[in-house]
Amino acid sequence: MSLIRRFKKNATRVGVIQFVAAVIFLYLSLGLFYRQIIQYESFNRRERQQCTRRIIIPAVRGNIYDRNGNLLVGNRPVFSLELYLSELKSRFREEFIKRVKYHADRDENFDRKVLYTKVRESIVNDILSPIGNLLGRDLFISGKQIDRHLFQRSLLPITLIGELTLEEYDKLINFLPANSPVQIQASSTRIYPNGQLACHVLGYTVLEDNAEKYDDHIHTFSIRQQKGKSGIEMTADDILRGVNGAETWLVLPSGEKRSLEGKIDIKNGQDVILSIDSELQREAEDALRWYTGSVIVMDVRSGEVLVLANSPSYDPNMLYPSISSKVFNEINEQSGWFNQAIQGLFPPGSIFKILSAISFFRANDFDPEEKLICEGTYNNNGRILKCHRHTSGNDIDLHLAIAESCNTYMFERAAKYGANVIADEARNYFLDRPTGIELPFETHGMVVPDAKWKIKRGLGGWSRGDTLNLSIGQGYLLTTPLSICCFTASFAKNRRRTVPTIFHHDQLATDVCDGSFIPRDEYFYLLDSMIDCVENFTGRAAKIDGVKVAGKTGSAQFKEKGKKRNIAWFTCFAPAYDPEIAVTVMLRESRDGQNYYGGKNAAPIARKILQKYFTLRAERD
Repeated sequence: MSLIRRFKKNATRVGVIQFVAAVIFLYLSLGLFYRQIIQYESFNRRERQQCTRRIIIPAVRGNIYDRNGNLLVGNRPVFSLELYLSELKSRFREEFIKRVKYHADRDENFDRKVLYTKVRESIVNDILSPIGNLLGRDLFISGKQIDRHLFQRSLLPITLIGELTLEEYDKLINFLPANSPVQIQASSTRIYPNGQLACHVLGYTVLEDNAEKYDDHIHTFSIRQQKGKSGIEMTADDILRGVNGAETWLVLPSGEKRSLEGKIDIKNGQDVILSIDSELQREAEDALRWYTGSVIVMDVRSGEVLVLANSPSYDPNMLYPSISSKVFNEINEQSGWFNQAIQGLFPPGSIFKILSAISFFRANDFDPEEKLICEGTYNNNGRILKCHRHTSGNDIDLHLAIAESCNTYMFERAAKYGANVIADEARNYFLDRPTGIELPFETHGMVVPDAKWKIKRGLGGWSRGDTLNLSIGQGYLLTTPLSICCFTASFAKNRRRTVPTIFHHDQLATDVCDGSFIPRDEYFYLLDSMIDCVENFTGRAAKIDGVKVAGKTGSAQFKEKGKKRNIAWFTCFAPAYDPEIAVTVMLRESRDGQNYYGGKNAAPIARKILQKYFTLRAERD
């Protein structure tokens, strides 16, 4: 009986073991099925991601042209010398195995990692040595540099020489064999054929980093490409840079290319046409050469900016592929980066009297023909303010107050009607906000002051002196040269607002203007006053033969590093009765003893530009 029981007991154990084994086998089978069949696509995708590398190939940037088709920014070919380390990996391994065997046969201790680094360094520099001798250059690359590159950017080449000279190119093109790991790579770089011309409009580019990244979970490498840093290069960067191409490669575990899996073609950047007239721009920059300041010329019919010039300036060709500290400091010391036309905030001085006059017309009891006596001074509660235009006993109406630029008349009227009507009118012409031009970094700091503004900034209560200063464009009032040109264009066409654009034929342009007119008789009264200013008074230096010009001079004061400096203004439009262009000139003193004034310094520059414009118009017609 005991044998039978023992047999049954053993049989039971075997059955249990078999059952357990069957369960385990079934579990493993199901697991294998799940892994091999159900999760096949997931694992396959992960495997391909681990073994896939994408190389982004930058497109060629589009060109930038002026309104007449003249090239402002283009591309020039650049030939660089590149070393493809990925093509040397098999040689690295073979030589490494030989070195390991050599040391092992001699029972020598060695660090395999250090040895591999030395092997790579030796092979690479054996290849580079004859090339360096041919060119007279030191092309040595350390083993650490090689290791770092293989670890971080194994599919991209090492740049040995960023830009070959023509002589070096000629030597290498016949020296390098087709299968060499060292190759000449063709690319392009930005060129500004006119040097400094319109540099604050055009801007410049910098090279983006080519750091690795993961794009759609694929290890992606990007060849360094140009990115707009300022100006139109920055504003229109997405359009100019185009659509990059890409190559997708399957690689071996060692990182070597195995097969090309896919390719996306490059779409080069689009060209951009600016509103700038390069010939007129050159005339303005030549006239500004010895000044610190800005000139803006605008087509009053479309809002297109024909000239946006600043002095000092810089040459964008000096900034690529990188800006040296010497060049940066030179530009920085002379404030060459500063786009005064859209970033500079200055009191507009007497050119603001046009806007003050418009505000006076809003009063029911205002009579522009009523004469006031200018004694050459104005007593503001014991403080004597000078007119600068008259001495004593002069009968002045609004016409003469603008044509001769009489401060006393403006003081009298501003004292009567108050600051609010003037400030409201300035806001009505959008002098309290950016113009909206399609250039980066336009300032938002314009100031049209009133009592609330002054109190909010902790400057105390509004005074009668603040009102008087506002009426002649000084005090806390701050605006940009471009804002003044937009106001001039708006007044020229008797409308409320002109939105400037730097693009031609409405390419990327915003709305030009919206209308809100002053009465016809008031408009022509002020227009005739501005014509008289140029024909007979402070703006005579802007007068040109055959074309009537309506303009206004202005001089203002500002503080720079604790010193009082003058700002010379002149703004105008022509032809006066059928306006085509507005011109605004702003010059500011940068050192002692310069003594700039609107009629003396700014108006002659406007005259040169007006003459050039109408000469070009006649030639092109």
